[in-house]
Amino acid sequence: MALIENKQNNIVSSMPVIAASYLGPALQPNSDAAWEEAQLPQSADGLVQKTMGQPMRRAGRFIKVVCCGALACLKSVPPEDLKGKKIGIFLATGLGNVDEILPFITQVFKHECGFPSPNQFANSVSNAAAFFLARICEINGVVLTISQEELSFESALWLAQSYLAGGQTDLALVGGCDVFTPSVDDYRARMNLSSDNSRNLPVGEGSSWLLLGDNGGRLGDIIAVRFSDEFTAPKDYSVNTDIENDCAEFIKLAAKDAGLSLKEEKRCLLPGFRLPKFDEKFWRERGWKIEDYLPHCGIHPTAAAFGIARAMLTGKNSLYIHYNRHASGKQALVAAFKL
Repeated sequence: MALIENKQNNIVSSMPVIAASYLGPALQPNSDAAWEEAQLPQSADGLVQKTMGQPMRRAGRFIKVVCCGALACLKSVPPEDLKGKKIGIFLATGLGNVDEILPFITQVFKHECGFPSPNQFANSVSNAAAFFLARICEINGVVLTISQEELSFESALWLAQSYLAGGQTDLALVGGCDVFTPSVDDYRARMNLSSDNSRNLPVGEGSSWLLLGDNGGRLGDIIAVRFSDEFTAPKDYSVNTDIENDCAEFIKLAAKDAGLSLKEEKRCLLPGFRLPKFDEKFWRERGWKIEDYLPHCGIHPTAAAFGIARAMLTGKNSLYIHYNRHASGKQALVAAFKL
């Protein structure tokens, strides 16, 4: 599992989005199906059967959700377009496969150092889900799991861009997956959620993916990814003015990098969950459109993947800015242009 320390790590060239998929707590790919926090988690077996046509043996729920979300993305691309391509897998996760790790730890450390089963051990390995995905899809390229808490997906995008730019891979399958692990209180504690640092929304889960690279037709582009070093990084989570100023400055930088002329009325904000006093009226009065995706997927560390993938599939022609931040105050912004 790769831990990325972002300092001046910024995308300086756009990445075409060839395909996208988003999967939320209802476990219905590319759908805003209704779900309830109290009913989490749903069994993934039906999703596996529908997606793969057969059960997955020796795989935990996290692995199943990772693979089904990614396959929903890959299946939208004609197989001949992928044949002979070097494809890299970049799986972002903030919490990883906690459901598999906890039984493993409990068996080893709480029961007189008992021996875990082979399945428990295999499922607890940090890169197990990405390995399963690579095997199912017969991908032989780089296979990485990136964990940077709630900035995991943004870090995975940056890393994928560096591999694409360096010619180490032709296409990059970049996704974010985190799954609900009971109870609600424990899940919130793992994400350090409170009324002071997060929006008042239910927790959720998701597995959402983008296929990136220059391969003909595309849905849009990931124009830029930038981290908080270049911005004001306000200490007060509720300061909408400072955040809006940072977003406006980011648009200028993104447009310059991509060589685009971007109109103000085409701006659309995808607000992350670390905005406890997010004021939608404030943003709309300043010419922003708002696409609040979180009610469709709930709060989870890689919710940004859901929001961006959903915008690529269902959004209107626009420049989308995803604003996210870490509990420490560090910011991450992603600019995506939907064709």
